Amino acid sequence: MQRSRQLAALGARLRQAAATGGSSATRAWQLAPQQLLSLNTLANSSAAASRAAADPAAALAATARRQAAAAGRRSFAADAVARPGPAPRGTSKAGSGRSLWSGMFLLVPGGLAAFLGKWQWDRREWKRELLERRQGMMQGEPLDLFAADEEPEEYQRVFVEGVFDHSGSQYVGPRTRQVAGTNKQGFLLMTPLRQAGGARCVMVNRGWVPTEWKEDAAMRAAGQPSGKVRVEGILRHSEDPGGFVPPNEPERGNWFYINTSELAAAGGLPPQAPLVEVVTEAPGTYIGRGPPTATEILGGRRRGPDIQESYPLPKSMDDMMQFSVMPQDHFNYAATWWTLSAATLALGVKAIRQGVRAR
Repeated sequence: MQRSRQLAALGARLRQAAATGGSSATRAWQLAPQQLLSLNTLANSSAAASRAAADPAAALAATARRQAAAAGRRSFAADAVARPGPAPRGTSKAGSGRSLWSGMFLLVPGGLAAFLGKWQWDRREWKRELLERRQGMMQGEPLDLFAADEEPEEYQRVFVEGVFDHSGSQYVGPRTRQVAGTNKQGFLLMTPLRQAGGARCVMVNRGWVPTEWKEDAAMRAAGQPSGKVRVEGILRHSEDPGGFVPPNEPERGNWFYINTSELAAAGGLPPQAPLVEVVTEAPGTYIGRGPPTATEILGGRRRGPDIQESYPLPKSMDDMMQFSVMPQDHFNYAATWWTLSAATLALGVKAIRQGVRAR
């Protein structure tokens, strides 16, 4: 209240000065703008103080709000100190150690994938050379096996002349073959052949026969030539049975894979007798007309008679040039392994570099 009275007195003096001399008052207002600003600020503060004096509850509320705001600012500052932000990258030794170890760990599968890719590539090159060599031997002129002083290499094209001993035939199987568009079970027919007027002999793989051919005497008789015959084929060795094929049972006549010495002994031949596999130059391995077409089923036209099936069915030259895994397959496997290796090694190198920079 005292400050309000002081302001009122100061205003009265200013009005009196304005009344006594307009020009001097004007100069006074022009020369003292800072005094007027101080006066305005003082008046506002006085007014606020007057309102606070008039309303003590409002003054207490304002004071409480100011104290609460100050306490909030102090709490925020303390929380910021207690929970600092993320550390700059590359400053954690533990993180750099993890990056180094993870990068070194990725190098192991990357190197293994590179090795497997190289192994598949080597297999591809080996199989390509094998196919080229096999094709060259099978396309040449057949050699007289009985006249050869030494046994030729496997897949050499040969011929023999002699008489079949059908009583010593053996059946290796079961083996599946596609006949007339369907898969049928059967066996490989192995028959001894003895040189006419000589002491030499061979075991001949004549080809595939169906299961009923083994039991049907009439069917067998149609496929058992008598007298002197000429057989052309390729020289073969024993099969590799693998780990899942059961052993042969010669005493019971059960043959699951080709073993040349055991088959020769079972057929009454010396164990060292070679094996000749009959091969046809026909490109296909199908016989007969195959399954009926949709037009024939619907009755649009009548189906002609099937070509008479003739057993045994030998393999073709094309069959002998096939592998379960061809060179192109090895190329695809090698490309896959090398792609995995490149991706894994790139991730490993990146992790190692990050770990080194962090140190």
